[in-house]
Amino acid sequence: MPAGMPTPMPSPTASPFPAITNTNVPGLDPQLDGTIEAGIPNPMQMTFPTVPDIPEPAVSQTNSPVTSIKLPPATSLELTLAPDAKTLKINDAVRTALTKNPEILTAIQQIRLTRGQVVQVRAALLPTLQAGSSYQWQDDNLANPGRPAGSLIQNQNSAWNVTLQVNQSIWSGWKNQADFSAARLANESAFYSLRQTIDQVVADTKVLFYQVIFNRALIRVREESVAVLQSQLQDQQSRFEAGTVPRFNVLQAEVALANAIPPVIQARNQLRIAQFALVKQLGLDYPSNPSQIPIDVTGQLDYDPIKIDLANSVFTALARNPSLKIQRQNILISAENLKAAMSGFQPTLNATAGWQAFNIPTAAQLDETVNGWFFGVTGSWNIFDGLATVGATQSARAALEQSKINYDNSARGVELDVQRAISNLIEAQEVIDSQRANVVQATEALRLSRERLDAGAGTQLDVLNAQVSLLQSQTTELEGTYRYITALAEYNRVLSLDTVYADTYDDPMLTLRDRRRNDLLNSTDNPNPGVLEGKVPRKNDTLRGAKHRARSTPPGATNQPSGANR
Repeated sequence: MPAGMPTPMPSPTASPFPAITNTNVPGLDPQLDGTIEAGIPNPMQMTFPTVPDIPEPAVSQTNSPVTSIKLPPATSLELTLAPDAKTLKINDAVRTALTKNPEILTAIQQIRLTRGQVVQVRAALLPTLQAGSSYQWQDDNLANPGRPAGSLIQNQNSAWNVTLQVNQSIWSGWKNQADFSAARLANESAFYSLRQTIDQVVADTKVLFYQVIFNRALIRVREESVAVLQSQLQDQQSRFEAGTVPRFNVLQAEVALANAIPPVIQARNQLRIAQFALVKQLGLDYPSNPSQIPIDVTGQLDYDPIKIDLANSVFTALARNPSLKIQRQNILISAENLKAAMSGFQPTLNATAGWQAFNIPTAAQLDETVNGWFFGVTGSWNIFDGLATVGATQSARAALEQSKINYDNSARGVELDVQRAISNLIEAQEVIDSQRANVVQATEALRLSRERLDAGAGTQLDVLNAQVSLLQSQTTELEGTYRYITALAEYNRVLSLDTVYADTYDDPMLTLRDRRRNDLLNSTDNPNPGVLEGKVPRKNDTLRGAKHRARSTPPGATNQPSGANR
């Protein structure tokens, strides 16, 4: 060793020691000697074995669990169709929902209800015609009280009266007119509510219809994965029995197969629920057996991406969304209610005219009558009503301000719905594009892992991981397609693009020029019922305008745009 270095300590050598049972150990402090409490072992008499006693694992005598891992068969609720089940495509489903959906039928009855209210309120503006008659008989003591029986003037025991009367409200402080306008606006709002209900029902029908298609495809994908895992398990079991692979490979295959079964069961349950929900959405009745489905849904998950512009979409939604039209109607209704509340500060006038005939009470005969015309005007004015009109006016003014705030909030909500729908479309499209290439790569990776395992260069774990990756890629692509379809249905609902309406009345919030544009935009021959570059197009920018220019432009002449849009 080098000079100057200290001598190293000798290395300790391990030697087996017997169990220590000697209690005479030197170096212990005598003060520690004493009696040991009962129940506590004496540390000087404890044994310390040098080799721990590890029990051998019990050998299972049960059979291999391979045969117990099976996919449960489909229940009777899976795809049991009624004997008279009709084939249903997406267009058939939408048409059926438009005619039988309870929400749409309720909205139609709401229109009839508000129409009846319009007729009822309008009665205050129209004259009323009343006809009345009466007949009365009295005892002589009641008809001639205190008069002797032989008196020359005696009243008749009987009396009759016939009246024909017309009543007309002349002035109500604009209350009757305001009530009628509010009822008419409520009736028009019911039409907008029907539009909103139709758009929502169409979107929900699409979602439920394609949910059935999606769950069917998902079941097929997951059942194929289970079948592959079952074949792998049988292969590994055969290899294990031949002694070429350890039992660990069999256990891995068993676990993978057991983990793949619950997703199939969940997909089957989702399919059953989607079928029942679609039947309810369409307003169909179940056959005698409630477990049978009266429709046979047919279709596929089509992926047809569209080009979307956020600015134009928001503008179109603000112009066409029925919920905003309802909020505008509510503003006008609140304004009319305020006018009706303020009518309490003004007087009221009513006119009455008619014709009356009755018998003469002192005439000898009952058929001696008098008749004639009458006319009168009555008026009233609440000079002080305990501030009831003031309170009603304050409430109506606050309701008007609330309706304005609700409209602004609804406009922001519609804009948020458009942004959310477009964001979901972008997400689903990106997921689909990314997973389509990933499915191809995962399929190739699974093939290579199987070849490596067969050649002895790979492991069973590599095959299982590749199988799980392929299943995840296929499921993600399938879910992305379904999410794109549902997001597109929501996008069409927010922008109200699934339906084109022919208005029989004008939107009261639009000017005459805007009303004409609205009629033109909603025409059936207009290829773009929305907007052009974020603005309401002029007539020359629409299909009708193009036809008009083609008829009015001489051959060989060119037609230039007439100016920028408003």
